[in-house]
Amino acid sequence: MLSLGCVQTKSCHNDLCPTGVATQNPNRQRGLVIADKAPRVANFQRHTLDHLADLVAAAGLDHPAELLPHHLLHRRSATELIGLDKMYPFLRSGELLEDPAATPYQEWWNAADPDSFKPRGLVGPGHHRSARVTPG
Repeated sequence: MLSLGCVQTKSCHNDLCPTGVATQNPNRQRGLVIADKAPRVANFQRHTLDHLADLVAAAGLDHPAELLPHHLLHRRSATELIGLDKMYPFLRSGELLEDPAATPYQEWWNAADPDSFKPRGLVGPGHHRSARVTPG
């Protein structure tokens, strides 16, 4: 999105994207010239992959598939880093399907709706709960 020209106005959902990147409005889409954007997107993707290769090599790995949560760090402050393995509970393969009630993700699992992106109820940290979400 950014390589296409997204300016992050957070109006993707209301069809008012000022750059035409995320709109169905033909008038707004005129600002999105595909021929001009294609090389930018290709360069962005190439550079993204180059940087991923650098990160993988810096971790002493040969392939991104070898990355594990402890390889990824989150900066909590100017002086503190923490591994994602310490921040989030990771599950073994299939664990959520086998016994969701035994995981820390039970609340989210119960709220998931296979037929909609809209959760069945309020879930997550307090700042997410303030949004008005009605089941259905």
